Amino acid sequence: MNTPIQIGLAQVIILLAAILGLGLLISSLMSMGRGQRSVFVDEDGRRYYSRRHSGFKWMRGIGGILLVLVAVVILWVASLVQTYLNLTSDIKVAQVHASPVHNQQHLMSVELTLYDESGKQTSDQTYFVTGDRWMLQGDIIKFPNWVNLLGLHSGYKLTRLEGQYDDPNDEDNLKHTVVTLNGGEDGFFKTVYKQAWSSPFVEAAYGNAVIVPADGHNYTVLVSQTGLYAKPA
Repeated sequence: MNTPIQIGLAQVIILLAAILGLGLLISSLMSMGRGQRSVFVDEDGRRYYSRRHSGFKWMRGIGGILLVLVAVVILWVASLVQTYLNLTSDIKVAQVHASPVHNQQHLMSVELTLYDESGKQTSDQTYFVTGDRWMLQGDIIKFPNWVNLLGLHSGYKLTRLEGQYDDPNDEDNLKHTVVTLNGGEDGFFKTVYKQAWSSPFVEAAYGNAVIVPADGHNYTVLVSQTGLYAKPA
């Protein structure tokens, strides 16, 4: 899955800043070779030229480097969140139909249909899952408002399908089924979740799940800015 990055006026301004920074840096480097000459005129109108002086335009160069670094950081952040989908409104992520298997205690047949951010179906699989309730789990990364201005919005990634038991004793003692989705929890999420350096750039990172009994009905699973939720289809 790819993250749709919103391109608007703010992102165009950032691109122009990167181009300007690169131009300033190139101009500063070229100034080292050109240099400048001072011109003097005597009483008879004859011109004299001083020796050339060349040098690096430090202020122009530093400004160019800073602008280029800003563009590189933005590109780096965008590449890291490519597996997370954009959360600008409630998005339909899955359709689930779970029914108990006849004559099999604590066993469900779960049909799971997944959708991308545009509502297009990406897969349709049926799994046999132990338990009395199904649980669809995902990871949520919430970016602060100033990062939203760069075109990156809070995102999600579905990571697993599991079963749960109604009886806590069964939950402790009986077998559990775990189905990994979309490669499971990835390194980027773990880094964001654990490392303190990410806090200025990420408002929150957490796991979220929706749990529904296997009652034979169809459910639509959606994700919003607050997480996953299910409603009857």
